[in-house]
Amino acid sequence: MTEGVEPHQSEVSAPRTAVSDHGRLFRAERDQHITEYHTHIAATLGALGDQQWAGPDSVRVPLAARMHSPIRDRRDLRRALLAAVLGNEPEPKGIHIVHGMPGCGKTAVALTVFDEAVGGHGLTGLWVNASSATSFRAGMLAVATDRGASQDEVDAARAGRRPAADLVWHYLGRSDERWLLVLDNADEPSIFQEPGWLRPSPRGTVLVTTRHGAAPLWHGAASHPLGVLEVSDAVDVLLDFQVGDADLAVLEQLAHSLGCHPLALMLAGTYLGQQVLEPVTVHDYLQRLRHDPSTVLDLGAEPGERDLRRLISSTWQLSLDALHRQGLPEATTVLRILSCYAPDPLPVGLLAPPRLDATALAQADPPLTGGRANSAVMGLKSQSLVSLHHVPGDSGRPAVRTVQAHALLLDTVAARIPLDQRDIVLTAAAELLSQLLATNDGQYIDSQSLRLFAPHATALLRRCADMSGSALEPALSVVRGLRLQSYARGDYATAHSLGEAAAAATRGQTTPDALTDRHELARALTGTGRFAEAADLHQETLDARETLLGADHPDTLASAHALGLALYGLGRFTEDEQHMRRAADGRHRVLGPEHPDTLESRACLSDAIGEQGRWAEAEALARPNLALSERALGVEHPHTLQSRIALAWVLSRNDQLDEAEALARATVSGGERVLGPEHPRTLNAQDLLAGILLRQGNWPEAEHIARTVAEARERVVGPEHPHTLAIQTRLARILIGAGNHRQARDLVAHTLAASTRVLGPEHPGTLNCREVYELATTEENA
Repeated sequence: MTEGVEPHQSEVSAPRTAVSDHGRLFRAERDQHITEYHTHIAATLGALGDQQWAGPDSVRVPLAARMHSPIRDRRDLRRALLAAVLGNEPEPKGIHIVHGMPGCGKTAVALTVFDEAVGGHGLTGLWVNASSATSFRAGMLAVATDRGASQDEVDAARAGRRPAADLVWHYLGRSDERWLLVLDNADEPSIFQEPGWLRPSPRGTVLVTTRHGAAPLWHGAASHPLGVLEVSDAVDVLLDFQVGDADLAVLEQLAHSLGCHPLALMLAGTYLGQQVLEPVTVHDYLQRLRHDPSTVLDLGAEPGERDLRRLISSTWQLSLDALHRQGLPEATTVLRILSCYAPDPLPVGLLAPPRLDATALAQADPPLTGGRANSAVMGLKSQSLVSLHHVPGDSGRPAVRTVQAHALLLDTVAARIPLDQRDIVLTAAAELLSQLLATNDGQYIDSQSLRLFAPHATALLRRCADMSGSALEPALSVVRGLRLQSYARGDYATAHSLGEAAAAATRGQTTPDALTDRHELARALTGTGRFAEAADLHQETLDARETLLGADHPDTLASAHALGLALYGLGRFTEDEQHMRRAADGRHRVLGPEHPDTLESRACLSDAIGEQGRWAEAEALARPNLALSERALGVEHPHTLQSRIALAWVLSRNDQLDEAEALARATVSGGERVLGPEHPRTLNAQDLLAGILLRQGNWPEAEHIARTVAEARERVVGPEHPHTLAIQTRLARILIGAGNHRQARDLVAHTLAASTRVLGPEHPGTLNCREVYELATTEENA
């Protein structure tokens, strides 16, 4: 599954060498019998003077390491290449280019096709190492010898007395046998630029493996991009190495951690499968990978391995060295910047020249200026180290051009940034994100930018936390800003991801900012429906804030409010009331009666009171709170919408359905305008409206709204979020009312199983769901 070994050329000390051909029978894998032609070196004197030349050991045997595990994937590609080699293509092309990132298995594909063509179909197989101009030219002249060129002809070509390429292709073109010529590791296409070295022939097929997928020289050839493995194939590779007693789920985790990269899988599998005296578990191996992936992976290489293509620590560097020789040393710095971010598509606008020039990257080693960035990115693309894609924009917006690199490549490069360059690179990466995402106070970035950049901010913070240094604070600031905006937009999953990263970066600290990180993570947990975890973390944070800041500090009161919400989600309404009352009263004293936070806590307090059946008390709190919120904040302020829906809910449960309906409809309209049609709070208002219509017997509209909410919640918060389960239960009640008992039973049976699993059998939501299930079953059997 890995790329082949770069053969070691024979070293000679004689002033001149010539080739004498000797043939013998060679027994290869799978009982293939092929003739192996060696080019033995003999010292002679003559017209070549002091020139030296050494040919390859063989052009009939692939000069590549044999695979440690059977090739299991690339079926379509192998089938297509074999058809081309055998002349079965509908539109034949004589040259085929297999290209992809380092270590992705290009040589393995070529080797498999070579074996099938030679051993299974009797073709003549020819294999040339094209990793350098010297090895390529020597190999091609050896091919000419194999196909019948005389020693004098080869010597003349070597000495420049006749065109070498013409000699090779003359004999390939008059070959009696159909052939396959593999030019392996042709990562610098410039070696073919001497006219005529690469040409099609009716007598055979040329198969090139290369990291360079977009070379102009490949124009007219059939192009075959090669990526990483599918997860199932990657797990099979690990199983081939007998990595221990790990179950498939753990092996899948390892495969994902390695990005299903063939070379990495082979190295990991080899190492894990060979630890006899002190076995290493897959879990332990995963932990080690996180700190220095290249060093850990290279432990699986053969002792003394000299082929740099078979070492993760150096395989990428071969491509960077090639770019350096081409006059693009800054490609290294661009790749280091990219390694600070996630392997997700990164909008190329982040690397705009003015933004790069506003950083200190011109002082990096190698230095990077904005004017050289485009060439550097295209150079990385030419070596298959990065790819360029267009990702869909938000509705009504154009696609976004992005650059993307493999996760393992990024991890390896990041771990090997020189110590004296880390602060420069990480600080620049943080500044680039901060510049791009900067907004005026009170303004939010657009949802598309939030979606595209959040994973990169999270990855950057983790890099900075791992490496420490001055870049940590600016990276943390970016993550905190995006976390706030994600939560406000109702994107609780993204808020949770960002919140986890920030809390991890400040774990163990007891500063106000670190406690805020824990508070915001707990809020995101509540938003994602993980109420028990949220309640525990909120309680810890509340206790810490009381000790550090005091009982009436606004942050402490915020923790009390948030803890109440988590307890509400758990159905623990008495405890919810206790904490929410503390928050409402404390905020009234400290912030004032008209502060948005005070008004929100009072609205939530009315919910807690109402859930305990004290409807008059709840209405007496909710009604004046709405009037005050409308006067102080405006009729469509988000907190006013919260106050309005709180009153509508209390009235609906107290059988004041007409007023409740009017308030609910107004909240839905306001939520759609202010928050968006799929914001969780807008969906909450629609959920309530469906419930009111249910009680009014308006089955068609109630069903339509409930289905709309159910579908939206599945997309926005997930199919097993407690709020999704709640609207499914409500929809089942509506279906029962409309006489669709079987449909209701089928729906609520699934919901009951999920609710029991997610919330527990005694949660109020589960009890309500069970009641609806029993009702649907009874009505259907009646």
